[in-house]
Amino acid sequence: MASFEDLCRWFGALEGVVVAFSGGVDSSVLAAAARLAAGDRAIAAIVKTELLSAADLANARKVASEIGIEHVIVEAEVLDLVEISENLPDRCRICKRMMAKRLLELARIRGAEIVVDGTNASDRLEDRPGMRSLLEAGIRMPLREVGATKEMVREMATALGLSNADRPSRSCLAPRIEGPLSPERLRRVEAAEELLPLGWRVLDRGDRLEVEVPAGCRLTEEAVAGLKSLGYRVILDEG
Repeated sequence: MASFEDLCRWFGALEGVVVAFSGGVDSSVLAAAARLAAGDRAIAAIVKTELLSAADLANARKVASEIGIEHVIVEAEVLDLVEISENLPDRCRICKRMMAKRLLELARIRGAEIVVDGTNASDRLEDRPGMRSLLEAGIRMPLREVGATKEMVREMATALGLSNADRPSRSCLAPRIEGPLSPERLRRVEAAEELLPLGWRVLDRGDRLEVEVPAGCRLTEEAVAGLKSLGYRVILDEG
């Protein structure tokens, strides 16, 4: 069973490390280990694109502060890439390749030896082409390399007292939208998610918003009214 100590040892005596940081539990545990192992030479860097919600950026800032690691925001625009703006199946691979390039540039500028990513041993690389792009770029995956599963990572986060130890895993905004992406559609689905409990799944189908309601839960009339005010016809999927 992989431990937090195993993760810290993985870093050894590096002369600097950039952690691809999202504020999720995986990259947060990785950042905590990097901070402990490399001290001020560890950087938690988040790539801010049009697909990142304000709530996720705020959460990343908060968790980086808890860890005590330097938090760097790398700005990038992705909607000018056709695979992403058209929301094509290959979008993750293209986006991750661009992110890897930006993070490697940051590492070079800051004199960091490596860039690391929070992919864990439970993640199936064959199902995640974006992760393969990171590996091809030379980005390392310490959690995966030490055999830390998602369950182990959450246990580490709890032991570290991180506020996001039980936070549901979240993707970028692109999978919440059917069809082409635009700044307007991205901001509208982001506003819709802010009206719902964390972790609820939504799908923007143009004028319709499908909301997957977890078993035993219900959507309040106030939330439905708020979603309709955004211009959606609300469809509830209550399983």
